[in-house]
Amino acid sequence: MPQVPRVLPGAESLYFPGGKTAVLFCHGFLGTPQSVQHVCQRIALNGFTVYAPRLQGHGTSYQDLARFTHHDWVKDIHTAYRSLRAKHSRVFIAGQSMGGTLALHTAAFFQDAAGIALINPAIDVPEMERAVTQTSAAFIKEERPDIRTPQEEEITYSHVPTASVHSLLELTASVSPQVSSISCPAFVAASRIDHVVPPANAVAIHENLSSSFKSFEWLEHSYHVATLDADRDFLAERLSSWMSSVVSADYFSPHNYIM
Repeated sequence: MPQVPRVLPGAESLYFPGGKTAVLFCHGFLGTPQSVQHVCQRIALNGFTVYAPRLQGHGTSYQDLARFTHHDWVKDIHTAYRSLRAKHSRVFIAGQSMGGTLALHTAAFFQDAAGIALINPAIDVPEMERAVTQTSAAFIKEERPDIRTPQEEEITYSHVPTASVHSLLELTASVSPQVSSISCPAFVAASRIDHVVPPANAVAIHENLSSSFKSFEWLEHSYHVATLDADRDFLAERLSSWMSSVVSADYFSPHNYIM
């Protein structure tokens, strides 16, 4: 029997009970729930129940990550969504970076999300595409996480499996044409300066969503990992305020729920 890899301290899934409306928060590629913990806690204090699951292969080792693909991460988020949806009348889906991609995928699949909140979402990442086409190595060295605030640290990996990057690119390619099919309320935030995912991703997603109720925010003081950066309190308050406005306006209207 293969040995179950040890989860790094602080990288575990997070659950904060708060209220009748739930928020499923998806962390990004190579990251863990630690990267969204502060925002999740602030949202919970504003009356929401928040769950941030650890995606398979994340928060363990980069060798372990190589065993999984985007199909596993999609399954993780779908399972989490079903679990929350069974207990809550409304479930928002939020995501940072690849977490935003997964949030889009989940909203397109289930069609009954109360709304989606996307932070520096990824559907077109040319730097990653160039990186994997220019190497035959199994692993690529990673730079320091893209965080403007120097004292903030993210639990992540020193290397990334090349196969995992390919799988991420397959995910973004499959989600991109689904954006226009999503009509639930949407909140999109983008860092003005992002060295990982071009801000044009967020702009294009916001424009192509079919949502009649949608909001866009520029984050002026953060880089890519905005949920750990200088705008995190601003982001948490704006997210909480936006979700409260969706709930109070009763924009949620259930569609067919796919079990």
